[in-house]
Amino acid sequence: MKKKYGKNLIFEDFIHDREVKMYRSDAEDSVHSDYTLNVQVFTLDNLPFSPLTGDQQHIFFDYEKAGTDAVKITGVEGHFYNAITRRYEVTDHTFVVGELLDDKVSETVATQQMREAAEKVIAELSKRIPMPAHFKHPQILTDVQRAEKLVTDRNVKITSLSKATGISTYTLYNYRKNPASLHKASQATVDCLTSKYFETYFSRNEIERFRMMLINIVGAYLKETEGNPIAYDPAHALYTMCQKGDWHRLAKMEELWRASYSVERSL
Repeated sequence: MKKKYGKNLIFEDFIHDREVKMYRSDAEDSVHSDYTLNVQVFTLDNLPFSPLTGDQQHIFFDYEKAGTDAVKITGVEGHFYNAITRRYEVTDHTFVVGELLDDKVSETVATQQMREAAEKVIAELSKRIPMPAHFKHPQILTDVQRAEKLVTDRNVKITSLSKATGISTYTLYNYRKNPASLHKASQATVDCLTSKYFETYFSRNEIERFRMMLINIVGAYLKETEGNPIAYDPAHALYTMCQKGDWHRLAKMEELWRASYSVERSL
């Protein structure tokens, strides 16, 4: 049988729900074949590239552990730079790439050796990412904690808070004296105090700037994902909320964004 030169697919299947491909490349001026392995990467994996730079620096994926004595894992292909998120991201065609070191083995042996390497690559991709010792989780308050912060703030006058919320001064003074009692407060009371919390500690001008930032970012994302309902529909719901100017929900989102941004800057 005449040898077919070039790159030929010799194996394609799913291993642990991941697409795995193997290729044999033959050149006319060589009697041996080159074998390469491709293993699919998922978005939530222990990524084999840095989302910030796209390279292999400062990541938890261990290329040496992912390889075997027979197969060297060389890199990744198919990831792309998203100009909106400013991150390198996974696509449906992102694969970890490996190459067989011995080009003199038979195709049957090469396939078996690459299968063993694929298992190790998948184990490394599936590995839980260790949390750096210096990493800090963003501190996000619950609604009860927001209410507690408001009523215990000595700069907030109880009489003024009572007028603004309709909650009696007697009740508010009790909350200030015993904040733990807020855990037994009605949901309506907590919601009322939470609304006042955002009005007290957040500037409407800041929220408006945050709203316009989201509209610009999400609007551009909608244009990219049109025709893909899984990505488009939730983004469109967020876009609609921004357009309507749901002030308190936007304030909650900005609080989360502000806390996460502070953590990133501290790393």
